[in-house]
Amino acid sequence: MSALYDADFVLWSEQQASLLRRLARGKKVNDVDWPNLVEEVDSLGRSAISAVRSLVQNALEHLLKAAAWPMAATVPKWLAEAETFLDAAEDDWTASMASRIDLATVYGKALKHVRKLQFEEGPAGPLPEACPVTLSELIGGDVDRLAARFRVPNR
Repeated sequence: MSALYDADFVLWSEQQASLLRRLARGKKVNDVDWPNLVEEVDSLGRSAISAVRSLVQNALEHLLKAAAWPMAATVPKWLAEAETFLDAAEDDWTASMASRIDLATVYGKALKHVRKLQFEEGPAGPLPEACPVTLSELIGGDVDRLAARFRVPNR
């Protein structure tokens, strides 16, 4: 069974699902690839968390760009894209993800990426060193209100 797992994951997963259905109906089955099946079920959760984390980071990058270059013609596009990312994150969000996504780390990566950008409008304006919103405020939040929280008054 492990050979099929390595050779054709799709066929392996279909066969494992069929075996699990039979097992659920009370039939005896001997061919369940338990080690790989357990690993795949475990990785499903990690993948879901990773997907939401990535969507949040993309949204943060767009919110930061809008804050760093507030006069750029592309600000409405950046905010619309941030909203799209946050809507997708909200669709896949589960409560248990709150303790598994380190917003400070995600924000730090987004900030690092944005600080490397250059646009014709000139250098980036000031940006908050720490994320000015919580994860729960981001997920399902109003993008215009969120964007306002990322603006730092000129010093």
